[in-house]
Amino acid sequence: MRIPAFVLAAALTLSLAPSGLALAPSALDRTGLTGPTARITTLGATTAPVGLQIFCLRSPAHCKGGPATQVQLDAAMMNALNSVNRSVNSSIRPVLRPTQVWELGARSGDCKDYAMNKRARLIEMGVPAGALRLAIGYTSRGEGHAVLVVRTDQGDLVLDNLTGQIKPFNQTGHRLIAISSPDLRKWNSVA
Repeated sequence: MRIPAFVLAAALTLSLAPSGLALAPSALDRTGLTGPTARITTLGATTAPVGLQIFCLRSPAHCKGGPATQVQLDAAMMNALNSVNRSVNSSIRPVLRPTQVWELGARSGDCKDYAMNKRARLIEMGVPAGALRLAIGYTSRGEGHAVLVVRTDQGDLVLDNLTGQIKPFNQTGHRLIAISSPDLRKWNSVA
């Protein structure tokens, strides 16, 4: 017996409901994502990472956001996100740096540098800064990690240097603990 798609979607919605995730409609038909996407739920204000605070003191123009917004996730936007994710992932040589200061234009660096450079490239391409967030947390192996989150009308997507595949935040395997607001100097803890 074949189960209609709307029944499966309803079952998935109910199974995820206790986790506090707000589900968005599936973007399968337009973007190639593998399932429903979700919004990151925040609790309250927390302190921005110290290395980002130092970066913002040195380069305040790069930390300004705009009004909180989201982008329409269509094929063109997904192509732009994939292009930036692949380009930045291949342009930075992965190296653990002794300093925790976040950097733009790095030729070698760690996850923080990848996330910052992806954000800058997307802004250069016309993506509103208010739709871009930096987030920190832990990988499934318990390692500290930073990623770029893009707020879309289909949910929150993650651009990650550990993979070339863009995924909904709840499908990355990461446990996010804090996320920036549109203004990179203001952060919130993740529920």
